[in-house]
Amino acid sequence: MQIGFAGLGAVVHTAYLPALQRLGRADTLCYGFDPDPARAPTGIQRCTSLEGLLAQSLDILFITTSSTSHLPVLQQALASPVPRICVEKPVVASLAQMSQLNQLLGDPAHARRVLALDHWMVRNSWLAPNAVNPAWQAQDGQDARLPLALADISRIEGFLQEPSGLNAAGEPIALNFATGEPDTRQLQHPDGVILDTGTHVLALLREIIHHLGGEDTLQLHLTHCKDRLGRPIVRTDLVTAEGEAHLQGRLGGITTDIWLNKYAGAAGGQKGFALHLRDGRVIRLNRQGNADVLSVSHGAQTQQWSLPGPIYDHCLGAVLNPAGPFTQAAALTRRRMAEVTLLLQIQQLLRGPH
Repeated sequence: MQIGFAGLGAVVHTAYLPALQRLGRADTLCYGFDPDPARAPTGIQRCTSLEGLLAQSLDILFITTSSTSHLPVLQQALASPVPRICVEKPVVASLAQMSQLNQLLGDPAHARRVLALDHWMVRNSWLAPNAVNPAWQAQDGQDARLPLALADISRIEGFLQEPSGLNAAGEPIALNFATGEPDTRQLQHPDGVILDTGTHVLALLREIIHHLGGEDTLQLHLTHCKDRLGRPIVRTDLVTAEGEAHLQGRLGGITTDIWLNKYAGAAGGQKGFALHLRDGRVIRLNRQGNADVLSVSHGAQTQQWSLPGPIYDHCLGAVLNPAGPFTQAAALTRRRMAEVTLLLQIQQLLRGPH
């Protein structure tokens, strides 16, 4: 298999390449291009141009540039013979780009080739008819049955509250999600939590609703938002990234709260959801160490399952599988586009038209 990476930033060398190594893809050749010559991760044959990358006999291309460059790279990729194209989240970075993307993917031949990728989509592998997927490891003696219908859910909470550190001035700084090391990037709009991490939570929750046969309706509004230093975002500010936000509304007709925080301090690390059921049970998914942990609690009783391994390992394992998400790429991409559109509209209301 031959894989291409358009963009060779942090996500490639901290997430993609380690995942490919852990998956044991010994037959994989990786090619890449980045306009910054300093970006040359070990394990990737670097091309001198995007055109040179697209001229390789690639089986799949991952667009891993900055979010504002996703669309122009995708436009070039669709003019090439590459059969499968994955676009990292968010699929585009503005409403104007979303309008162009809608026109581009109006061609069914294009739509079949493009997957708007959010690696949290694969975290729903626990969903199975009346049971937990056997890939999840149950606690000793636990019943693996988990009957769930959409009508059972009374309320949804989604959360991505990331641990953070402090710089020399005592100010909060982000940590790399894969390594835990200080993230030296200076995040700016549009890459604050609304678009950058809100996409993860929405993808996770909406795929649950879709799996259970629910509607694709989206209704969310912003209740509060702060920057990295805890200050409100000023209208007309098109530079400062949001550091914390709370979204509230309804997904598929179900009352929903989404909590996003890139600077949650040492108490951070919550990455998942809580489904509150009408019978009093609560189904939770969260990260604990290097595993996803699923639990069902009802009073003092708790059932628990775990799925070891980094999320990107499970994600790439699924994407590279011929029976994986590319079999429904057009539908998945449309759902991701609807989510990004809503988040971009929320940003417009927060900051003013732009």
